[in-house]
Amino acid sequence: MGLARDAGAILVTGACGHVGRELCRVLRDADRKVLPLDLNHDKTPDILACDLRSQIDLSQLFQAYRIQEVVHLAGILPSAFQADALTGADVNLGGSSELMRQSAAAHVKRFIFASSMSVYGSSPTRRPVTGDDPHAHDEPYGASKLAVELIGQTLAREKTFEFVSLRIARVVGPGIRKTSSPWRSQIFEERSQRESVYIPFAPEAVLSLVHVEDVAQMLFTLAEAPRMSRPVYNTPVEMWEAKHLKEVIEELRGIRVEPAPQVAHGGPICDGSRFAREFGFQLKGLRGHLSSCAGSNPASLA
Repeated sequence: MGLARDAGAILVTGACGHVGRELCRVLRDADRKVLPLDLNHDKTPDILACDLRSQIDLSQLFQAYRIQEVVHLAGILPSAFQADALTGADVNLGGSSELMRQSAAAHVKRFIFASSMSVYGSSPTRRPVTGDDPHAHDEPYGASKLAVELIGQTLAREKTFEFVSLRIARVVGPGIRKTSSPWRSQIFEERSQRESVYIPFAPEAVLSLVHVEDVAQMLFTLAEAPRMSRPVYNTPVEMWEAKHLKEVIEELRGIRVEPAPQVAHGGPICDGSRFAREFGFQLKGLRGHLSSCAGSNPASLA
């Protein structure tokens, strides 16, 4: 992976995360110069360690490398935010603000922010919500995402840099290392017939799901677009009832799935048709990803 000093690179924060690892792979495959950044790099080669809350660390980074675009994925996730709201605010708000400040000083062209469907709240919606729908955040994680969006949009209006946020729905795919919802990864990974996967939603719950590979491609699309026509997009998704998802997983993977017995909803329903329409984007589809996983791992169907 090239760490460019002589040409503009794409800075990816949270590069060791689920989406970050996949995005860096996509960028490398496209011969883009990538600057991968993560506080918890676990001694991974070519990953730069940096605390986004540190003005000194970030200033040194932007002085050392010529950065053309920023894809900001790093942040405290919802469960950890709830457990320690002050640290969550410090990282998600303070770290993001410092990153935007340093990006502005370095004349970064475009700042792409990984936002969340949490800006629409945690309650289920009667219909899929679009980027034009009002915000309904009812917990601090969603509020922090919206705050960063509004700061970025203000800077964009001032011609500081181009800013766009991608409001990401529930991400699934193999390789999730740290999560309070392990089922999102387990349904793609090799498991014994004796092991079951617990999906914590009622059978009738409607889930807006998007595969990690598709999210990475969406972020890559935003990085490659010649211009930004809008400041906010929802991710295109597939909507699945939990009971239907259970049937398909058991059919394609041979894994027993247990839904929650209680009534647990799946949060707001996502409408990402605007992104799909404007960028000509098509999802591979969850069934396709599960089929590919089963084909590469036939023992799981034995």
